[in-house]
Amino acid sequence: MAHEFLLKDLLPLAFRAYNFDHSVDQQRVLQAYRLVVGEFIVSLTRTVLYNTEKHTLYVVLSSPALKNLLTYKTNDLRSAINNKLGDEVVKRIVFG
Repeated sequence: MAHEFLLKDLLPLAFRAYNFDHSVDQQRVLQAYRLVVGEFIVSLTRTVLYNTEKHTLYVVLSSPALKNLLTYKTNDLRSAINNKLGDEVVKRIVFG
């Protein structure tokens, strides 16, 4: 008797088996960051990296004033990104 599987159920298993889920998480987090902060802040962002093992988003900004403001609003920004992702993916944001 043949087993029937849905592709939508098999893909997450394959991603985890071949460690592709980290890459997908990175792309989802980076996209969520862009959507949450908007074009203006993205234009002032030099680098944004997500470490899947530490669940940490690293953001380097070109404006010290913006870095100060976003550091003050870190919890709000983290919550907005996680809301956009639909899960508690980002646990920490570090501005540099």
